[in-house]
Amino acid sequence: AILIEMTARVTNQDSKANRATAIPGAITRAEYIYLIILVIVCSIALGVRLYRLGSFPANLMADEADNLGVIYTILAHSGPGPFGLDWKPSPAFSMWVASIFVYFAKNDLLGLRLPSALFSVLALPITYLLYRRYIHPVAAILALTLMSFSVWYLNFSRSGWENVNVVLLTSLALLLLHKALEKKQWKWWILTGLTASLGLYSYFSGRAILLSLIAYAPIAILLHRKQVTKIVAGYGLLIITAIALFIPQLPSIAADPARFNIRAERVSVLNAAEDGYFGHYGIGSILLYQIQRNARFFFDGSVMGGPAYSPPEQPLKDTRPRYSPFGKPLLDPVTALLFALGMILSLFCLRNSSIWWVSFLVPWFFTQVLSINTPDAARGIGMIPSICFFVGLALDKIIAVFKNNKARSVAIVIATFIVASVSIWNTIEYFNWASSPEFLEAREPAVPLSQFEQWSKVQQQRAQEHLPPLTVTEWKEIHGDN
Repeated sequence: AILIEMTARVTNQDSKANRATAIPGAITRAEYIYLIILVIVCSIALGVRLYRLGSFPANLMADEADNLGVIYTILAHSGPGPFGLDWKPSPAFSMWVASIFVYFAKNDLLGLRLPSALFSVLALPITYLLYRRYIHPVAAILALTLMSFSVWYLNFSRSGWENVNVVLLTSLALLLLHKALEKKQWKWWILTGLTASLGLYSYFSGRAILLSLIAYAPIAILLHRKQVTKIVAGYGLLIITAIALFIPQLPSIAADPARFNIRAERVSVLNAAEDGYFGHYGIGSILLYQIQRNARFFFDGSVMGGPAYSPPEQPLKDTRPRYSPFGKPLLDPVTALLFALGMILSLFCLRNSSIWWVSFLVPWFFTQVLSINTPDAARGIGMIPSICFFVGLALDKIIAVFKNNKARSVAIVIATFIVASVSIWNTIEYFNWASSPEFLEAREPAVPLSQFEQWSKVQQQRAQEHLPPLTVTEWKEIHGDN
């Protein structure tokens, strides 16, 4: 809070001098302080993620176990290649990236969870650079603080699962798209396409990155009417790059397309239109139900109540309680209030906020509205940068209300205190929830950490012998829970 107040004063004192003696590319004293604050936030965020990362949560849930089993086969040269398919099935590229960390961590659980921790923190400065194009640095940092220490983001930042990488890739793709539209240089379009391609190689919801970029194209053309030809050509280069870089993956998909698409088909709510979905029949009725249900979840946790939907031909376990505290809204009350306020305020500046509406609605619609058993915090992870932008926009407008420098400094300190308090509360809530018997039970089937060393040796031995990894269910049948 002291650093932020100092920044406000330095900014006010230096503004005239900076305008008179500005050196292109020079960093002002205020910007140095912002960078210091950002480094502090990132350092604390990293510390919270690294704390007992290899032993907390206290069991290895099935998704983590299956991921680590695939990684063992990769390290033993008996698993899928970087352009093969893993167990989900999704591109094995993410498992190859994670295998580097597992190798240097000597096959420990820490190595499996470390990529999520590191990439989730790396997303913070990338997202900061993105937010700074729209809102004041103080509002951007406060929004990122709420994002970093939310129960939602913390949970997946400490998981041996690649889905949190989508947050980093989403922010990076949007930042590069801004560069492409501003600089009008082909390299930025190529880099944006490369990032979108990485989204295709990542967790399922990473596919929405390319869809969001394409969905924004008509708006980009409308806002840059004088550069229509270059924008269209740039988007063509973006799409060609993304598809071209994904071509190495196509042979493994073509070898068994049904297997590659089985996950998307199983979770598609449209497949439930004929048999009914929670008492609703027909695509129109089901979609309306899904829209209102998933819109409420940001503010009302009661929509998670009741049984999960399970197709008659495919009994499914309700995995949602392991992704966010069951019965509670996805956002804490302060973040939810700022999110709602930011969305309302954004309607008065749609020219600037349109890209954020697109990057929010596209993944929300495809991963929540069109999916069964939603709201699902895992599938919706790619919405986080957009949600927190609206939070930052609300903070920015609130701070801007105070025209007097002293009043503004006081407002910034109060906002900082509230955000810090909420962040501390959310962090405590995460650790309390993640250590509760209900959470550990929700992660079942899982391998108790007391069995991890034995489980790891068996899985590595099977990998060396070119045998498939044991599933957690198979392991429990052999070794039980003790």
